[in-house]
Amino acid sequence: MNRLIKYGTIFYVAGILQIGNTCMASNIEKPVEIKPVAWWNFNTSDFRTIKDGVSDLNDSIQGNFKLVNGIDGKALKLDGFTTYVTRNSNMAPGLGDSFTLEAWIAAATYPWNWCPVIAQGVTGERGYYFGVGPQGQVGIFASVDGVWQSCETKEKIELNKWTHLAATYDKNIGFRIYINGELSGHLNVEGNINYANEADLIIGMNNKMVMPSNPVRTYGTIPAWFSFDGIYDEIKIYDAVLSDESIQDKSKAEDLLPPDIQKRVMPSGPEGRGKFGAYYTQLKYYDEWDALFRVGDHPDIVVQFDDSPIRVVFWRGTRYSPAWVMENGQWMADQSAEYFDTINGCYEHMIDPHCLYSHVRIIENTPARIVVHWRYVPVSVRKQRSQVDEKTDWSDCIDEYYTFYPDGTGIRKVIQYTSGNPLGPSESIILCQPGTTPEDNVHLDAMTLVNMKGEHYTYSWADGAPVFKKGENPEHPVIQIVNLKSQYKPFTILEKENNMEVFGHEQRPDVSHFPWWNHWPVAQNRCDGRYCQAADRPSHFSLAWGGPPFHDEAGNIIKARESGSEGKLKIGEDANANTVKTFWSSWMYGASRQTPDELAMLARSWLQPPPLDIIKGDFIYEGYDFTQRAYVLNSTDNKSGHLEVELIAGNDSPIVNICLVINGWETDDFTVQLNGRELQDNKDYRMGKRRGLEREDLILWIDYESFRPSKIVLEANKQ
Repeated sequence: MNRLIKYGTIFYVAGILQIGNTCMASNIEKPVEIKPVAWWNFNTSDFRTIKDGVSDLNDSIQGNFKLVNGIDGKALKLDGFTTYVTRNSNMAPGLGDSFTLEAWIAAATYPWNWCPVIAQGVTGERGYYFGVGPQGQVGIFASVDGVWQSCETKEKIELNKWTHLAATYDKNIGFRIYINGELSGHLNVEGNINYANEADLIIGMNNKMVMPSNPVRTYGTIPAWFSFDGIYDEIKIYDAVLSDESIQDKSKAEDLLPPDIQKRVMPSGPEGRGKFGAYYTQLKYYDEWDALFRVGDHPDIVVQFDDSPIRVVFWRGTRYSPAWVMENGQWMADQSAEYFDTINGCYEHMIDPHCLYSHVRIIENTPARIVVHWRYVPVSVRKQRSQVDEKTDWSDCIDEYYTFYPDGTGIRKVIQYTSGNPLGPSESIILCQPGTTPEDNVHLDAMTLVNMKGEHYTYSWADGAPVFKKGENPEHPVIQIVNLKSQYKPFTILEKENNMEVFGHEQRPDVSHFPWWNHWPVAQNRCDGRYCQAADRPSHFSLAWGGPPFHDEAGNIIKARESGSEGKLKIGEDANANTVKTFWSSWMYGASRQTPDELAMLARSWLQPPPLDIIKGDFIYEGYDFTQRAYVLNSTDNKSGHLEVELIAGNDSPIVNICLVINGWETDDFTVQLNGRELQDNKDYRMGKRRGLEREDLILWIDYESFRPSKIVLEANKQ
C-alpha cells in the first residue's frame, strides 16, 4: 500500500510539473518578426521601373541593365557604368534611432571608388551610405550628431560569388557590418543620425561624379560616373536593428545558382594558326562593355599568320594600340607617342576611351605582306591636345604604319607631325587579363637583352627594378626579349643608336615586383594613372623603354633622349622655316621561339642588310627601306619583264627572308629563280600587288636564309 502511494505521488507530481511547464511555455511571447519598410526583390519590372514590395511604389531604373536569375526569382544586373535606381526624397522611407540595411550582391569587379548598395544623403555631410569600396571592403557611413562617421570592414568580398551583406545602427551602440552572417566590422558611437530627407534615395551609383581611388596623379585624374559592376538582389531597409541570429538566418540560402556574370577575357579572335591576312571585325568583350560603343560591325582589326598561333590585335579596348597575343592568351603591347606636363599629366592614346582621336585601317592586305595604319592625336584627361600651334590650332598628330610579313614579324614606323619636340613612343608593356597579376604573366627574370653578336644577359626584377648598365651586359644591345610565361616570347629589335632603360618608378614593392596600373586598357574613366587595387580588371605593367632614336624628315638621326621617354633632345634648325616639323622612328616586333643567336641574325639582316646590285633590267635601285624591311626598286619601263639582282650577303649582313618592292612592275604572270632554282608560288615565295591610281607595284616575299651572296631573277612569261 505504501509503495503504491509512493509511486502514485511521484506520478502525480511529475504530471503536475509537465502540465505546468506546458502552460508556462504557451505564455512566453514569440519574438516579433521585424518587417522591412522597403524591399526591392526585382521580381516585378515594368519598363525601367522596379516595384518596392512593401509600398508598391515603382522606382526608376536608369542606364543599361538586365534582370537575371537571383536569390529568389530575378535580380538586377548593373553594368558598372550607367545603371542605378532612384526614388524621390519625399517617397523615401523615414528612419529613426535605429535601422538595418540588407542586400545580396555578386561583384564582377570592385568599384573604382566607393559605390553604394543603397544610400540617401549628401556624402560627408548628412544622411547614410551603405556600399562597397575599391578593394572589396564593405562600409556603412552616416552623420551622427553632425559628425560624419565611417565603419569599414577589413574583410573583402569575393568576386563572382553571391554575398550577403547587412549593416545596422543603434543610437546607443553604433554601427555593425555583417558579411555572410558574420560580424565583420563595428564602430562604437552614440547619437542620432542626421538624415538628409531632402535627398533622393539611390541604389547602385553615387549621386555625383567621384574620382577613381588611388590615382598616380590627382591632376591627371578627374571625377567620373560609374555604377556597381555586378548583381544586386533582395535589398531591404528595416527601421529597427535585426539581431545577430536573424542576420545569420537571412544569410543562408540554399540551391543558389551561380551569379549570371560572363567570364571576361580580352578578345583576340580565333586561337591557333590562321590564314595570313588582316581582318576587319568587331571583337566582343562582354555584353555590358560592348553596349557602350557606338560602332558598326567592323571597328577592329586582327592580323593572323600561317605558321604561328600569334595574333596582332588592333582593338578599341586598347584605343587601337596594337597588341601581340601569345598562344596562351597573354598580351604584349607598347606605348604611343606621349607628351607630359605637370598641369594635365599625360597626353596619349590611353586617355581616349571612346577612340574619338584614334582609328585604324588596312592599307595593304596581300599574300606577301600586310600594312595597317593607326592614326591618333595624343590627348589629356580634359581632352586637351599636346603642343598646339596657337595660330593654326594644329596639335601633335601621329601616323603609325605596321608592316607585317609571313614570318611573324612586324615593322613599326611612327611619324610625328609637330610644332614642338618629338614625343617618346616606346615602352615595353604587358597587359594582364582579368584575374591575373604581373607575376602570373611574366617570370621575375623578365627581360633578356641581346646584341648583334648574339651575346645576351637576362635581368631580374626579384629584388626590385634592375638597371641596364650602358655599354655592358651585353655590350650595345639592340634586342629586348620579354620572358612571358608562354611558349612564344615577344621581342623588339631597335636601332643601334637606341637608349634602353628600365621603367623603374611608380612601383609598390608590397603589391608587385612591377609597376602595375588599371586605368588602361578597357577602362572608361578619364585618368592617366591608377594603381591596381586587385586583379579584378584588365591591367598593365611596364618593364622598359626602348628609346629608339628619332629621325628628321631627311632621315638623319637625332640624338636619342637621355632617359627613356624623358630628357632633352638635340634638334637642328629647320632650314625651311616650316610651322610643322616631321620626325619618325622605326623598330621591329615579333613573337617566336627563336634563340638569341637566331634573333641576332634577324637583327643583322635588318639593321645591316646585304647590299643589292642590279645585274640586269630597266630598274633603278632606291635603296633598302628598313622602315618597311624591303629593297625598293623603280621600273623605268613598265613593259620591262626581266630583272636580275644579287644580294651580297655575309656573316655580318645575312639574308633572313627577302622583300622586294618593285614600283611599276605590272605583270602578274612571271617566274622567280633563286640561285638558278625556280621557286614555287605560295611555297617558296609570295606575291602581292599594290594597285594605285597611276601604276601597279609588285611586292615579292621570298622565304630564304643565307650567309652567302644570292641571285634572284624575275622573268615575265611570254603571252
